[in-house]
Amino acid sequence: MRSLKMALLPLTLWSIGSGMAQAETAEPQSIEEKLAEFDAFARQYRIENTVLSMSYAIVKDGEIIAAEGIGWQDHDAEERTTADTSYLVASITKTFTGATLLAMEADGVIDLDAPFTQLSDWDGRCDWLSSSGNIFGGGKPLDDGYVPPRIDCSAVLTLRNVLQMRVLGEPGTNFLYNPIVFGRLSNWVEEQTGTPFDVWVRKYVIDKAGLRDIAAGWRDPHGGDALRMLAPPFRHAPEQDDNLDPSALPNPEMNGSSGIIASARSLAEYSIALDEDRILDPVVRARMWTPAVDADGTRASYAYGWWTQDWEGTPLVWHGGWWPDAYAGMLLKVPDQGLTLVALGNTDGLHWGNRLQVAEIEKSPLAAKFLELFVSPGG
Repeated sequence: MRSLKMALLPLTLWSIGSGMAQAETAEPQSIEEKLAEFDAFARQYRIENTVLSMSYAIVKDGEIIAAEGIGWQDHDAEERTTADTSYLVASITKTFTGATLLAMEADGVIDLDAPFTQLSDWDGRCDWLSSSGNIFGGGKPLDDGYVPPRIDCSAVLTLRNVLQMRVLGEPGTNFLYNPIVFGRLSNWVEEQTGTPFDVWVRKYVIDKAGLRDIAAGWRDPHGGDALRMLAPPFRHAPEQDDNLDPSALPNPEMNGSSGIIASARSLAEYSIALDEDRILDPVVRARMWTPAVDADGTRASYAYGWWTQDWEGTPLVWHGGWWPDAYAGMLLKVPDQGLTLVALGNTDGLHWGNRLQVAEIEKSPLAAKFLELFVSPGG
């Protein structure tokens, strides 16, 4: 028996060595293979998370290398989804707000260190926020146990504090995602300039970059196909055989937090325009993606209208969008590698429940698959 074992040992070692050699010499996936794997994953993800209409686009080095629509825009399977199907992108709008306000400051139109709290209805709104028990007023434990400080309605908030989501406790000292206060940035701009906010967004982002088929709110007369090709929203409905039921259209008005209506393809073009300096000067764009530093020396998870984080040593900037029971999506950029993922859907099945004070886009299965396939860690 011992001689048989000894005789088999060289064969076993050869087999292991041969397998290792094959693994070492295995050809890396081609871009076509990566795109096919991502597409298959996205299609399965759509089914598992009950997203009736889902669109995505991928950008690499200034070119859209994938733009797909999966599913149907309607319950009766009459209107196929395409890459040009549009959605309310919800909080992805905040990236447009960040770019707009930074560009306005660069032109001397506004000062980000001006007092936001001079907004005419701020006192009443802050009183409500501080006493309502709403998590965005602070002082209430979050699901992970973190207790953010309460908002101080006697404090002076600047536009910068609001744009960086640093409004609780002592202004500018800590971050908690706060769409309620952020949304009022548009009201401040309108009061101070006498011009509707959507006009500024067009001037400094949409029209400046030559973008088409992006609507700054549903009243935008220049919204093009974004208004014509809007996929109606659906909610998850366990009482229905297909877990879907039409839901009410969320607020489609333009404000600082939401209102942009766009397709996956048009948001991909927006991402390219940012990279090509057609929206912001490179110095201003870098500032937009640079978060504040907290007292303990760590970088905050939010900059100027964008979440920021590192993934395995690679900088990411991104924003999710979520209208409960209606729409969800994401815009994820890897600036150093010229990569972007856009994904949008007409249920909230793309929402992954990111915490309010920590950037964790890798917890989205769709984002994680994109990072795994296309992003070089530390690259």
